[in-house]
Amino acid sequence: MKNNESPLTVSVIIPTYHRPVYLKETIESVWAQTILPKEIIIGDDSKDDETEKMVIIDLIPLSPVPIRYFHHKPSLREVKNVDFQYSKTTGDLVLHLHDDDPVYPRCIELLKEPLQDHPEAIASFGLQHIIDEDGNITPGSEKVNAVFFRTASREGLNDGFIAGAISMFPNNGFMVRRDAALSIGYSDNGRAGLATDFYFGFRLGKIGKPFYFVNDFTAKVRLTANSQSRTSVSDNAYRAVKILLEDCPENLRSPEINQSLRNRIPLAITIAANKKDRKSAFKWLFSRYYRDKLLTPRGIKRLLLTITP
Repeated sequence: MKNNESPLTVSVIIPTYHRPVYLKETIESVWAQTILPKEIIIGDDSKDDETEKMVIIDLIPLSPVPIRYFHHKPSLREVKNVDFQYSKTTGDLVLHLHDDDPVYPRCIELLKEPLQDHPEAIASFGLQHIIDEDGNITPGSEKVNAVFFRTASREGLNDGFIAGAISMFPNNGFMVRRDAALSIGYSDNGRAGLATDFYFGFRLGKIGKPFYFVNDFTAKVRLTANSQSRTSVSDNAYRAVKILLEDCPENLRSPEINQSLRNRIPLAITIAANKKDRKSAFKWLFSRYYRDKLLTPRGIKRLLLTITP
């Protein structure tokens, strides 16, 4: 930290929905941080009071930092819930978590330091492990980071637009400057479907400021039968391809963005065909990102799926 700067404060936001056990585990991982946040803000969309009772009885009395709990009745749904929580933060920085995804003890320390030292950067993130329902790290899960270009050679400041476009910027466990988040808002106006986290990172990158990548494990992503991480995979590919091709002109498509499009477009075509969005499916089938695969068995299968009524 630069000596002439006062320490930045951190708010933690956690939207939750009917997962008190996982929420408790995630909050306990925040309590275990080497640098504690200024506050924890919970936005609860649960229809029952089980989570509320747990927070009031088991968490608030033991918390080393203030917990500000909001139970939304009726529920706000995810997008409005997250927007609401950002509006309630008072810290300079916001650590954005999912209720079932705990973080490593140095998460806040590692993500806060580069934002303190690099005022031009507006967000920071690190490596992630994938865990199962019981919290066990899945074998080889660290390799998923390379798929999203989170490699040692990219440690440090990165072009924010590229990092957001290729999902190098993760959908959870990242830290962002509060003012930057509020300037764009989390709301997608219905455009992003289940890919709201991707769209947030993409729009954050369009501000034109760098993101900082920390080449160290800071967060975990839990895959459960009903997790957002699992259910959004297909829709995420479809929405991300649609957004990138519409909002990212050819002259701004870096080699990484083009590679990301090539990686996503096979699944995106399948989902477009299943959604009966034949216009998009045909366009993507014959695009430069897929046309060389069109005569492969899978390419033919996707073409037949697209033309089938």
